[in-house]
Amino acid sequence: MTTSDALPVEAAASTDERPSRAPVWRSFLRPVPATAAVVVVISLLSAIFASQLSALSGNDPFTYHADALGPDTSPTGFFGGVSAEHWFGVEPGTGRDLFSLVVHGARVSLLVGIASTVLATVIGVVLGIVAGAVGGIVEKLVDFATDVTLGFPFLIFAIALSALFPLEAPRALLLTLVIGMFGWPGIARVVAAETRVIVRQPYVVASRVMGARFGHLFRHQVLPNVASTVIVYSCISLPGRISAEATLSFLGVGVLPPTPSWGRSIGDAISWLLVDPAFLLFPAAALFVVTFSFNILGDTLRDALDPRGVR
Repeated sequence: MTTSDALPVEAAASTDERPSRAPVWRSFLRPVPATAAVVVVISLLSAIFASQLSALSGNDPFTYHADALGPDTSPTGFFGGVSAEHWFGVEPGTGRDLFSLVVHGARVSLLVGIASTVLATVIGVVLGIVAGAVGGIVEKLVDFATDVTLGFPFLIFAIALSALFPLEAPRALLLTLVIGMFGWPGIARVVAAETRVIVRQPYVVASRVMGARFGHLFRHQVLPNVASTVIVYSCISLPGRISAEATLSFLGVGVLPPTPSWGRSIGDAISWLLVDPAFLLFPAAALFVVTFSFNILGDTLRDALDPRGVR
């Protein structure tokens, strides 16, 4: 057998031995990630069809049920008034159906969390790629803006801004803008670091020599290479955005009553903790389960897209 006859066999053998990556979706077939994915899907569907879900119990989040309250305005009955009519009990002081408050609160919390994550991701990706690709004074300006944003007291600014805006202003939009505008520095630094490496690759240098414009490099060479990092970082940071909305609503600077929100329900439940622990349990459990599930999905996606995870 000649050398030329052996080369294809050796090449085929080396190809077979090359590490291969399992499809990303296989990582979500394991029990824990699969359960987390189911929880996330259920929470999103609950937020979308909140009105229909609350109607199944024959209630809505804005009707007061005085007959479900005792003389001290605390819920009557077992565990905060849990019954066939009120699956999670009722809200102390008002008698509003707690199940309806929880499913409608998912709409506000998830909407603000997802929308602010998208806003922060868009700002961070654009600034990160521009800083990493252009360099020089532009990179220094982006780094300075990043340091200023990270050093700014987020909670103080959010509280002050909510006091300046009129009460009739859309609070969900205000929360989205505030959380999103303070959430871009982290992803901007990650994307800028990756962009610095990408723009030094031979194919990018060759494109520049051939006269490719920055827009072409941005869309066709840099952005596709940082896409996996952006997706993973966004999934990991999303629970923090949801918690930020809950924190602001807990502090009283989020959505205003009677609009349901997990954070506001948790804040209202603190004063009723010894009288009605169910009022705190259900909104807090919903917030914990959803943010925990998003964290698991983010970690699973990160491991699946990690280049060191090939087998």
